[in-house]
Amino acid sequence: MKNNKEEDVKRLYSKGNMFIESGKFEDALAYLDEAIEMDGSNSMLWNLKGFALYGLGRFKDSLICFDKAIEMDGSNAKAWYNKGVVLLEMKRFDDAIRCFDKAIEMDGRDAGAWNNKGVALYRLKRFDDAIRCFDKALRINPRDVKVWRNKGNALVELGMLNEAVKCFNKVIEIDANSSSRMVEV
Repeated sequence: MKNNKEEDVKRLYSKGNMFIESGKFEDALAYLDEAIEMDGSNSMLWNLKGFALYGLGRFKDSLICFDKAIEMDGSNAKAWYNKGVVLLEMKRFDDAIRCFDKAIEMDGRDAGAWNNKGVALYRLKRFDDAIRCFDKALRINPRDVKVWRNKGNALVELGMLNEAVKCFNKVIEIDANSSSRMVEV
């Protein structure tokens, strides 16, 4: 009996994830809620539900889910990262940095966590600290145009225009279509 329940939860998780990947967050929630009814102590289910709620712009509800996921499994780096993303969106930059630090503590090779920590620092006008984070992200993934652009923007804020131009040239080198994209920071 337990095996069938576990398989059902995995199936529902997979369907929820599939709908999230296709941007159908309401549909994802239906599957994730059903899975949570079957296994409410599964940290990954709560994390994925939080992500779906974030996709719907329901930030406070998503934070509740990420907190539940973290409460169940404090080493769930994805939940810490996702919570940081929501807090960043809510302009709670110091709280976001603490979440990204927790995610980095568990997985120091997460370029996204380093980049997003840098974005939060940028928004706090801590440009030197932001650049250090962007550099760490670039050591992990040197072809990420968002990070190169973010670093360039921080360098502009510091008046280091020659260095900034090098970053923006790197963006062009990596992705010729980058000029039509929005700035991340």
